[in-house]
Amino acid sequence: MDLVVRPTQTLSGAIEAPPSKLHTQLATALALLAEGKSVIERPLKVGDTSSLLRAIEGLGATVKRTRERWTIWGTGAPPRPAGNVIDVRNSATALSLMTALASLPPRITVLTGDEQLRARPMPALLRALRGLGVEVYSTKPDESPPFVVFGGELRGGEVILDESLSPRWLPALLLPCPYAKKPVELRFIQRPESERQLALVSELMAAAGVKPTTTARRLGVPKKPYRAFRTRVMPDLAASAPFITATILTDSKLRVLCASPRTGRSGTFLDILKRMGASLRVSKRDLVIRSPQRLRGAKIDLSKAPELLPFAAVFGCKAKGRTLIRNAAEAREMKSDRISAIACELRRMGARITEHRDGLRIEGPAELKGCKVDGHNDHAVVAALAAAGLVAKGKTIITNRAEALRTSYSRFVSTFRDLGADISSAHT
Repeated sequence: MDLVVRPTQTLSGAIEAPPSKLHTQLATALALLAEGKSVIERPLKVGDTSSLLRAIEGLGATVKRTRERWTIWGTGAPPRPAGNVIDVRNSATALSLMTALASLPPRITVLTGDEQLRARPMPALLRALRGLGVEVYSTKPDESPPFVVFGGELRGGEVILDESLSPRWLPALLLPCPYAKKPVELRFIQRPESERQLALVSELMAAAGVKPTTTARRLGVPKKPYRAFRTRVMPDLAASAPFITATILTDSKLRVLCASPRTGRSGTFLDILKRMGASLRVSKRDLVIRSPQRLRGAKIDLSKAPELLPFAAVFGCKAKGRTLIRNAAEAREMKSDRISAIACELRRMGARITEHRDGLRIEGPAELKGCKVDGHNDHAVVAALAAAGLVAKGKTIITNRAEALRTSYSRFVSTFRDLGADISSAHT
């Protein structure tokens, strides 16, 4: 599927910030380990969360789905797999969680995904799991999936985590720890820049009766079983980034309904907008964007949310002056190499953009022109290019699996069209 985007002068309307994908995924995995009925209210229903839901069913959970909630009857520990292979499709988060949980049942489990996921080396994740005593191996020299786990014994004890471990892998390390043979203590050589994942998984574990203890560089997990829990998935303002980006670039008006939008990566996204001079009104209930917008170049530190790089890059193309995006090296190891991908495609559209190891330098403003660009089978790249296409001169066609949007957005095209955007899908 391709996306066809034509210039659009104004957008207008209101949208609701979608539920957090990370919150949905962590609660789903945790519910498997909690014996009894757990309830997840307002889960995000997209490709990445659905693949994880199917994976926990394969490990013995019973799931009831309704429009507003998922009810999950967990197995407790260890899970009870129905087979030996778990396929998580395109979700690296689901892969990390299921690899860790596969260490608990006494059997051999193979963890795999689609072609794109199988091409992503994850040596730091495997090193950290081995430090916990997980017997896990990659089937390839570069430590990319498929993974093979010989389960049945999670040693635990003290595990030293170096700076090479991405914060996104911390939930996978923590979730099985209450069932280790020894109490687990994680020791950080350097505390992670972003603690969003750590804070969220710790909060969910506490809701399930297991409260980690934390100090500046240590995190301890007691040995005790999870109990069933109930959680309401928090809204994620940053997940509305494509629509907010397009609104700002087109000098339009948008209201985003989102309770307490200042935390986590949503706070980082708001900081990017404010540093670049966007005109916003932020309250505890919503974000309102009004024209006119006069963006200016700025220095952007993405150490806490490198996944936002494609949208920051599009802002830089239309801002006056130089924009420097730094501390986003991790963006190279996501669903695509997002630094190279967005730099290459925005250059095709006329941007003056230079690639660095950990970010980008952009000279703006640039007059973008519509053309055929590659979405790199990455929902964030496709979404950012769609926003850029709305302010480009002429038609923009985004190729290379625009259906990747389904991994993270439930109504991407229809939401844009409701706001007045000239955007459509075309099957190839």
